Amino acid sequence: MKKTSTLLFLGFLFALVSKAQQVPNPSLVGYWQNWNDAACPYINLDASYGSYNVIEVSFAVPTSATNLTMKFTPTFETQSAFITRIKNLQSQGKKVLISLGGANDPVTIDTKVKMNAFVSSMNTMISNYGFDGLDIDFETTSLVLTGGSIASPKDSSIIYCIAGVRKIMENYRKTNGNKKLLWTMAPETAYVQGGMSNWGLVNGISWGAYLPVIEALRDSIDILQVQLYNSGSMFGIDGKVYSTGTADFITSMTEAVIQ
Repeated sequence: MKKTSTLLFLGFLFALVSKAQQVPNPSLVGYWQNWNDAACPYINLDASYGSYNVIEVSFAVPTSATNLTMKFTPTFETQSAFITRIKNLQSQGKKVLISLGGANDPVTIDTKVKMNAFVSSMNTMISNYGFDGLDIDFETTSLVLTGGSIASPKDSSIIYCIAGVRKIMENYRKTNGNKKLLWTMAPETAYVQGGMSNWGLVNGISWGAYLPVIEALRDSIDILQVQLYNSGSMFGIDGKVYSTGTADFITSMTEAVIQ
């Protein structure tokens, strides 16, 4: 997800909301940016967002490519002031999640050591800030798919991603009275619907890479919001090619996930 807006209205994303969960239904999701940009000035987290009721704080990122200890520090205020803003939003019935990764910071969990660092740091971050959940926005080289199948992945970055998310969710239940950690995902179309036309690593893109993660954790996903606004033309399940920015593109991509 590109760093282009302070609060991104995801009206052109396909969202699947599970029935038995804590997210508002219907949900209006927005991404809040932890940086300033001349075209999109920084705003406080708890500024008036109208109907937005799921706020994704962007982004928590790895310490380095080899150290998967995740970090998030408010850019323009103290941690305690930021936590107060989170509580303010939550008091209004809104959910505040921490989004991981983004377009500029791959999160490649391809060893057990990296997974343990990822899990431990995310458990601490979620507890310290009081986030309601996490959002996976893993892009570029985060998930590498070279073979296997949707039901039986073989690539370590996918296997450890699945295991890591499970551990984070299990820890949250244990430490929060069996309460469910909210979990959303914001993959690009190549990583989901793209798996129908290509499978695996093609021209540097891991087509279908999210599908094993979605399959393994399907009962835990609260919202799946594919980036329909950030895509090239894609095949539908009917074998036809659909272009972005059209009603048929939105319909065909939605149908592909449902089917």
